[in-house]
Amino acid sequence: MQKISDLPKRPARSQRLEQISRRINLISNHFPMKFIQQNQAINIYAVDFDPPIADDARKLRDEIVRLATKDLQIQGLQEFTLRGKNIWSSFNVKDRLIAKASFQELEYVVIAQHKKEYTLSDLSETATNPVTQSINVAVKRSLKEMGMIEIGRQSKFYDPKNIECNRINEHGLKVWRGVKTSFQFYQGMPFLQIDFASRVLRDQNALEFILSLNTRNIQDIKNEMIGLSVLAAYGNCRIYKIDDIDFSLSPVHSFQLQDGKSITYQEYYKQRYNIQIKDLQQPLLVFKDKRNQDKISYLVPELLTMTGLTDRQRCDQRCMQSVAKYTKLTPQQRDDEIYGFYQKLKKQLSKQNIQLSDDQKVCGFQLQAPLIYMGNKEYQTDQSGFFMIKDPVFQGSHIQDWFMVYQSRGKNDDDDIDFIVSELQKQGERIGIRIEKPYFVMLKDNNIQNWLQRLTAEIGDKPPQLIVTFVNERDKDRIYGHIKKYCFQDQGISHQNILSKFLKTKNPSSVASKIAQQMSMKLGNPLWAIPKPNGISDKTMIVGIDIYHKLLTNRKSCMGFVAYLESECLNTFAKPIIMREGQEMSQEVGRVIVEAISAYFERNGRKYLPDTIIVFRDGVGNAQIEALKQTEIQQMKNAIKSINKNYNPQFAVIMINKKINDRFFMINGGGGQNQQKQQLSNPPSGSVIADKITSSYFDYFITAQYVTQGTCTPTHYRVLENNTNWSEELFWQLTYYQCFNYQNWTGAVRVPSCVQYAHKLAYLIGDTYQGNIHKRLAHLQCCL
Repeated sequence: MQKISDLPKRPARSQRLEQISRRINLISNHFPMKFIQQNQAINIYAVDFDPPIADDARKLRDEIVRLATKDLQIQGLQEFTLRGKNIWSSFNVKDRLIAKASFQELEYVVIAQHKKEYTLSDLSETATNPVTQSINVAVKRSLKEMGMIEIGRQSKFYDPKNIECNRINEHGLKVWRGVKTSFQFYQGMPFLQIDFASRVLRDQNALEFILSLNTRNIQDIKNEMIGLSVLAAYGNCRIYKIDDIDFSLSPVHSFQLQDGKSITYQEYYKQRYNIQIKDLQQPLLVFKDKRNQDKISYLVPELLTMTGLTDRQRCDQRCMQSVAKYTKLTPQQRDDEIYGFYQKLKKQLSKQNIQLSDDQKVCGFQLQAPLIYMGNKEYQTDQSGFFMIKDPVFQGSHIQDWFMVYQSRGKNDDDDIDFIVSELQKQGERIGIRIEKPYFVMLKDNNIQNWLQRLTAEIGDKPPQLIVTFVNERDKDRIYGHIKKYCFQDQGISHQNILSKFLKTKNPSSVASKIAQQMSMKLGNPLWAIPKPNGISDKTMIVGIDIYHKLLTNRKSCMGFVAYLESECLNTFAKPIIMREGQEMSQEVGRVIVEAISAYFERNGRKYLPDTIIVFRDGVGNAQIEALKQTEIQQMKNAIKSINKNYNPQFAVIMINKKINDRFFMINGGGGQNQQKQQLSNPPSGSVIADKITSSYFDYFITAQYVTQGTCTPTHYRVLENNTNWSEELFWQLTYYQCFNYQNWTGAVRVPSCVQYAHKLAYLIGDTYQGNIHKRLAHLQCCL
């Protein structure tokens, strides 16, 4: 992790905490660890060679040190590990060590000189040092001694003997179950995080998948294959993500080995793995090492197992249910897996002077859910955080000028559209959304250019409030992006799409109600409102930022920026920012936040600027904290200062991380350390964990959503900038309340609504036309 010593400290908690929450008892998947011998140290020795060995000749360096091992042991270095140009050992030898080794008719002298000693007290949560690395090495060594192999670079380990154990024969799948470990350091104490891991494999190799596509079009095959992951089950069982397919190469082509000799792929796999390649005409898959772009590997499709599910399998409910039996474990099942593995690993680690403790208990708080304000009622949600829209919405609407666009091939299509419009009117009227009869735009084909030309002619000089399109599922990918660009960028008109599966649903009234709600929202009419927590200024602007990376090659990334323009969080300022492919940080955030503050000023009658600005930033990881602080956060601070020399609002930036392996389980019964006697469940909505397994700075976990299937994944919030006078629980409460304000879901979502809207905006623009949105739509919730 980057140096983050200048992060803000955790603010104090106030007496309000007891009024807005209750204490709850949880257990986590973090196990305290310590050295059995507390004076254990890691000694670092610098290693030189005579004659010198090139920096990139790692294998030669490893071999020379291996041959010199006995000589080094005699001099006192009884056990050690070579790490790059250094030797690590628990033995401290102050004198210079000199050893000799012969290799390929050359005599080498190995010189090792003691440099530094690290102890447990040198452990730090803000820096990686040899103690941290040695613990990680010890854990991985123990896992390998247990017969497990590492797949990928995320410390996920699987037992190769169990690869065929969990088969789903009717769908041609198998689930490989394993474990993920991570060394963590919280509040001065080291922990080992252990979590269940799984990977879905298909009974299909990459060549069989290519042939199943039934096409000879090279580009079509590439479109299907690029970005997919495959497992090379030979050797070290490595996962590769396919970057390209080279149809000019085949297994009979040659490549050079490290010693300069030439060999065909067919001969290489026969000699190295005793594998006979059957199809000698198949193309080769291309993998580019992300850490070294010059390193390219060519893979034989026949030898690679496809991983993950196909789109068809994801749409098959029976298939998903079968897979879920092995991957979506209940809290009790997951903790049983974790605890069982902990017991095995504990024995192995004790041999390496590391002791694990099963003290998984952690204290948490459950926040009270906010009130939900509707048109004429207030709702208090239950512990699930869900509510229903049965009464008039918070702000009704009158949709009187709108287009219904569809392909008409005869009376049946016209009747279907009449049914849809009737349902929209009926269900909308029930909840305070009045929908007049639309202007029907009927087209005779599904040619997108004809659609756009006809719309332009019909719109003329007077754009309607809303354009609604009715599209067949098979035409969605071809039509949807063009329509969005036309409406969002060219015309500045809100757009709602309805898919033909609406007509097949078992409950069309319910679906029609949801569509009517979306139509109203896209015109700027909120369905409900939530209160702001006591203690937060009425002049607060809340901002959400997220990134979407286009998965296809040579496409740009898109950042979504969404700001609420009043304390009720009902009106938004939305702005997409197009970035380079894979770019994480934006150079334009400063400019956009000035635009948002200006929009806030206009929205509030040009009377005042926000006196508090809270930014939630998603889409970056812990390793990017320092870069984020130096780029985007500094840009925002400079931009705010540029507005007015006397303008100095309270300002906080909170980084969000959803891709975590931290798990928490609610204790419902039993006691003691024997987890088998306890009945565990997911934490309730509003659970906050901010003690024991959080950092010495200011971070917290919240489980806002109520999870009924599988195990809940909390969201981690880390405060990177804070000059507010808020108490700690006020940050929790604002975060939790905002999870109820995403108006496409009647309940709490995983992240604050502004971030969810930013994600939707980034995904919509990044996945379709990759351009700006019309200024008329910047203040509407058009990113839904």
